[in-house]
Amino acid sequence: MFKKIAAFSLIVLISLCNLFAQKYRIKYSYDDNDPISLENAIRLALENNYELLLTEQDVIIAEQRLKEAKFLYLPQISVNAAATAYNLDYPAVLPDNLGLRLIMPETGHRGDDFFYGAGVQATQYLYTGGRTSSTVSMANATLKEALSRYEAVKSSVIYKTKEAFLNYLFLQNKETLIKDAARRARKIISKSGSEKWRRILINAEMSVLEGEIGKTEEELAASHLKMLNALNKEINSKIHIAGDFIYNPVEVDLAKITLLAMELRPELKSALYKLEMDNIAVKLSLAKRYPDVILGLSYDRLGRNNLTDENFQATLALKLPLSYDFGTQLKQKQAEQRQTVLRRAAIEDSIRVQVREAYNKLMYWQGEVSARADKWEKMNKEISDVENSGLENIDIVKIFDYYYKTGVSYLEGVKQQMLAIAGLELAVGQDLRL
Repeated sequence: MFKKIAAFSLIVLISLCNLFAQKYRIKYSYDDNDPISLENAIRLALENNYELLLTEQDVIIAEQRLKEAKFLYLPQISVNAAATAYNLDYPAVLPDNLGLRLIMPETGHRGDDFFYGAGVQATQYLYTGGRTSSTVSMANATLKEALSRYEAVKSSVIYKTKEAFLNYLFLQNKETLIKDAARRARKIISKSGSEKWRRILINAEMSVLEGEIGKTEEELAASHLKMLNALNKEINSKIHIAGDFIYNPVEVDLAKITLLAMELRPELKSALYKLEMDNIAVKLSLAKRYPDVILGLSYDRLGRNNLTDENFQATLALKLPLSYDFGTQLKQKQAEQRQTVLRRAAIEDSIRVQVREAYNKLMYWQGEVSARADKWEKMNKEISDVENSGLENIDIVKIFDYYYKTGVSYLEGVKQQMLAIAGLELAVGQDLRL
C-alpha cells in the first residue's frame, strides 16, 4: 500500500513540475515530415531557446523569493523537545537551539536521571518601520523586472526566428526561379542549331546562368543550418518550411507606434521596475532609523524525569537597531536611484530612434517593392513570347538571365519588406497587424 501511495505521489509531483516549467512558454511538437510554418517555427524556437529557458528560471526564482518575502508577515514558530542527561555543580542554561532552558543542580542526583522539556515558541513582528512591507515590494518589483527581461529575450528570439525563416524561404523561391529560368532557356535554344562559334558563346552564357543554381544551393544549405540553429535542433536534422512569400503592405502611423513602443517595450518596463526597486531600497535604508516592536510567546512543559511543570510567558519588546553605515548606505542607494533615472531616459531616447529607423526602412522597402512588383509582373507577361520571337539563341539566354535577375530583385525586395515589418514589430513590441 505504501509503495502505491509513493508511486502516485511521484507521478503527481512530476506532472506539477512539468506544468510549472511550461507556464511561460508554448509546448509544441511536430512531425519531421510536415513543413513548418512561420508560426510553428516561432513556437519551436521559444520552446528550445537556451537563453529564454535560462531567463524563465530567473522568473521562477523571483516568484519563489516573493513567496518567501510574504512569509515575513507570519509569526516565526518553533517546536522543540529535549531530554538532557546532566551532572551539575552549578546552574546551567541550554543553548538557544536546544531550548534555552535552565537546569539546576540537585542533591541526590542519579546518573540515570534526565531533564525533559517540550515546548512551542512564537515570535511576531508587530512593527518594523516599513522594512517588511518594503521587502515584499522589492521582491514583487524584482519579479516584474524578471518578467520584463523574459519578454525582451522572447521578442529577440521571435525576430531572429523570423529573420532565419524569411531568408530560408527567399532562397527556396530563388532556387525555384533560377532552375525554371535555366530550364526554359535550355529548352528553347536546344530546338534550333547555331554555328559553332555561336554555340560556344551560347554555352558560355548558359554556364553563367546555370552557375547561379550551384551558388543558390550553397546559400540554401547555409541558410538551412541557420534555421536549425534558430530552432535549436541537431545540425543533422532535416526540416521543411512553407509560407506565403508575397508583397503585403501595411499602413503604419509613426506617432501611434512610437507611443505604443513607450508602453509596450519590455526594456523600458524593466527600467521602470528597476527604478521602483531603487526607490524601495532608499526606503529600506531610511527604515533603519525606526525600531522593531516584537511580541514573543512561549509555552513549555518540563521537569526531571517527567513533564509535570509548565511555563508560559508573553513578551512585548522594543528593539532599536543602531548602525554605523546608515548614512553611507542611504547615499549609495540615492546615487543608484539617480543612475537608473538616467538610464531610463537613455532607453526612451534609444527606443524612439529604433522605431524611427525601423519605420523609415519599412517605408523605403514598401515603395521599392511596389515598383519591383510592377516590373516583375510585366516581365512575366512578356517572357512567354520569347520562344516565337525569332531572336538569336544568345539573345534568348541573355533575356532569361535578365528575367532571373528581375525575379530575384523582386524576391529580395519582398524579403526586405517582410524583415522590415519584423524589425518594426521588434522596435514597437507588438505585432503591427493586431
